[in-house]
Amino acid sequence: MGKTGFFIYTFGCKVNIFESEAIGELLLERGGFFRAGKPSEAGLLIINTCAVTGESEKKALKLIRRARRENPDACILVCGCMTQLSPERVEEAGADIVLGNTERAAVPDAADEWRRRMLRKEKSPLIAVRPHEKGERFERLSVRSFAELTRANLKIEDGCDCFCSYCVIPFARGRVRSLPPDEIKKMAEGFVGNGHREIVLTGINIGMYGRDIGRDLCDAVLAVRGSGVPRIRLGSIEIDLVDDDTIRRLSGIPELCPHFHTSLQSGSDTVLRRMNRKYDAAEYLRKIDLLRSCFVNPSVTTDVIVGFPGETEEEFDETASFVSKVGFYKMHVFPYSARPGTAAASMSGQIPEDVKRKRAEKLGAADVKMRSEFIAGQTGIPQKVLVETLKDGCAFGHTENYIYVKIPDPEGVISKNSIVGAEIVGTGDGTAVGKLL
Repeated sequence: MGKTGFFIYTFGCKVNIFESEAIGELLLERGGFFRAGKPSEAGLLIINTCAVTGESEKKALKLIRRARRENPDACILVCGCMTQLSPERVEEAGADIVLGNTERAAVPDAADEWRRRMLRKEKSPLIAVRPHEKGERFERLSVRSFAELTRANLKIEDGCDCFCSYCVIPFARGRVRSLPPDEIKKMAEGFVGNGHREIVLTGINIGMYGRDIGRDLCDAVLAVRGSGVPRIRLGSIEIDLVDDDTIRRLSGIPELCPHFHTSLQSGSDTVLRRMNRKYDAAEYLRKIDLLRSCFVNPSVTTDVIVGFPGETEEEFDETASFVSKVGFYKMHVFPYSARPGTAAASMSGQIPEDVKRKRAEKLGAADVKMRSEFIAGQTGIPQKVLVETLKDGCAFGHTENYIYVKIPDPEGVISKNSIVGAEIVGTGDGTAVGKLL
């Protein structure tokens, strides 16, 4: 490991993005490391894995093998959810260092230890994966800024206590742990000081934020508000875990963006019960109606799983009908992926892949239709757009309710990372087209 550059590959969610950035900052703070511009320049390749689906694991294993071929002298360090669940598969793929989900802060120490081993001609892999424990504490990882982003992800929570029948994440991440509000505020102030105009609160299940420390999600949002950031956005939430009073309190925070990613997974009550979800379709819709009554011009996005074990055509039709009734702005549609060790993996009635694909295609068409209708309904409404990119005489960014907008700017008066007023006047190439106000 003669080269001291590092390069990080990140799979999965905003939590992983935050953690990868924190690992990078830890290495820079240690000294002797620098960010490599490309993988071939790196002596340390870090692969931060995801385990939500079998496909995400396959991609990670493929990357490990490719990295070993293309940069044979590099140290390959693999961390994240897959390593927590399947460290032996990661090792077999060619990893030199395998760290679990409680060992991210140990990355610099592990890299230094690998160097020492190389000097001693020791080539056995370094494995550090321990099981999650009841009562374990939130892992303090600090990030000062996100170099490539106008918005910053702030991890406020880790773990999940829900144990949905299809999900491995409680096993990969452990139980709910929360970052106290004073520490949230401190990190948010750092982001604001480094120029970020929007902070996204993220976690594995942020609807459960604070249950271990006597707080709730509203406390976390208020802590970020104290930093003075102009915009606050919530990451994915389980809407049934946020009570009516919290929704009403959140609506009184003007900096909170009216965009809510609320995981549905199915619109069929019988499927929801098999999934071990704790709500039915009627309760979900009631909460969405409450959001829409409390916030001005909100958008609602969601996740849906098709082809869950035993899903009949009638149950799928219930989901298709329900998503149209809700009227989402955007849906992420996932064919069910069996995860070893979960209750759903051993359920009878596993659905053939071609049936899953057809159902996903049908919901995908519904997604396109609903998105087009939502954007059309925004025409003429004044919006505030956080400008993220400038390209070819246009500014690109997201509105508060998360519509991606292209604003023609032939005179070049718009600057990156500014918040500008715009009006949506049409659509093109899958993007809303706006006019600068």
